[in-house]
Amino acid sequence: MINIQIKQQKRVWYALSKGWWTGRVHYQGKWLSPEEVEQSLLKAVSTEALVSLLQQWNGSFALLWTIEDRTYAATDIARSIPLFWSVQVKKITLTNHLAPSDGTLLQIHYDKTFAQTEFIPGHTTLLQGWQQLQAGELLEIHQNRCYLHNYFPHRRPTPLTASPVVLKQQFAQLLEQQIDRLISFAAGRTIVIPLSGGYDSRILLTILQQQQYPALKAFTYGQEGTWEVEIARSVARRLGVEWQFVPYTKELLQTFGDQTWQDFAAFAGNLCSIPQEQDYFALRFLKEMGWLEEDSIICPGYCGDFQAGSYLPEKTFLFNPDNLKTLQDFLFQRFLRYPSPALRQLWQPYLPQAAIDNEHDYVSELEHWVLREYVSKFIVNGVRAYEWFECSWYLPLWDLDFIRFWQQVPNTLRKDMQMYREVLEDNWFRPQELLFPEDQKTKPLFKPLASYLPLNLKRQLKKVLPAKPPTNINGLHQLVPLIQEQLAWPTPDLTKSVNEMIGHWYHEQITK
Repeated sequence: MINIQIKQQKRVWYALSKGWWTGRVHYQGKWLSPEEVEQSLLKAVSTEALVSLLQQWNGSFALLWTIEDRTYAATDIARSIPLFWSVQVKKITLTNHLAPSDGTLLQIHYDKTFAQTEFIPGHTTLLQGWQQLQAGELLEIHQNRCYLHNYFPHRRPTPLTASPVVLKQQFAQLLEQQIDRLISFAAGRTIVIPLSGGYDSRILLTILQQQQYPALKAFTYGQEGTWEVEIARSVARRLGVEWQFVPYTKELLQTFGDQTWQDFAAFAGNLCSIPQEQDYFALRFLKEMGWLEEDSIICPGYCGDFQAGSYLPEKTFLFNPDNLKTLQDFLFQRFLRYPSPALRQLWQPYLPQAAIDNEHDYVSELEHWVLREYVSKFIVNGVRAYEWFECSWYLPLWDLDFIRFWQQVPNTLRKDMQMYREVLEDNWFRPQELLFPEDQKTKPLFKPLASYLPLNLKRQLKKVLPAKPPTNINGLHQLVPLIQEQLAWPTPDLTKSVNEMIGHWYHEQITK
């Protein structure tokens, strides 16, 4: 028996003749209505045909669908709208939201290992028997058995052989086509850009203004006087775009932990990632002051930098000739704050396992894993805050053509995001005087010597070197003592990161 439980929370799920649908899709030159989505699905009469259709859909969506004796669940290539399933005796349940009341917490998570990461790896969730779909996956259920199809891998195929000049021209045209699709989708509604000091959000705002989109706003949050805030202020002023700054003061952040935040955390966490706090306080403030309209479409700039090469590893001194172990150690170091032997053992099955023979394969496996785990489950899951405050959202830099293009750009052009920066600077930022000396701060100039050391040696050094408080980003580190006070920690520890403390707080909530 297939049991589908759709919880209508903050976004509309449409009932189809053979399933459920939510999101938006651009297909064969136009944006599809729910009725047109259904018509295209009815033509996909097999698993292979459905996979082929999903590979052509450009947008953000989640789907539950039945073809004869088979039931399917699918997420888009960013896993922007989560789906979950549970297998029990003679019953499989599909749902779009998890809560502690849906099952029993896994015993391994009672020791607060979740607090050390922003997400649960693989298909696991915090609930026993419940699993989550990952980015670009199709779940097929047939005769009480489940089969997973990764219809859109984030691995890197053979690189394009065109010249850098041609690739730059193609990318510039691609960006304008992406914004054209966004403008078509928005249809005059207000587009709101969360404007940071980086290139991703800046290029979205710049091209939209260049295209003379009539309803355009931007906001920035953080600490007054920081270089990122000043860049955002200058960009908005030079483009003539309405801009609102939300200072992250201690007073504003005091709302952490109140009932509204608790409800949001339950909605956003889904027992598989910590609720992302970064946009939440700004959106709450802007909503209360009436600046953020309900029908607005929020367009964040993630994750253009990733595609452009921000995770491209430097050539380092390889102390271990085993490339797979080198990759696994890097992931342990980057995504587990304190990789104890027990935690390493817990995570080991979820890490890349295939042999890695060359640098191309190394980068391919690294980016495939990071996109399906950290980026989709934590970064992209930040759109839950937009939904919470009754806004639509759109991910311009998760455009299907954009992703496919950058998957094939040679790594030599992605080093330090070289090609990405040059196209944006030459075609838009320099002509419109939107380049700033501080932009160099976002470029990786050099790596400290410690970054070349093996993981075990780094761990030993941390034990003997004085602990340093994490960098205060956007003023959010003010949450660290606040959360520790709410959790009644006997001794404050300002070396903890904001996300780790939110992990501790979230764990406390779900185990009450």
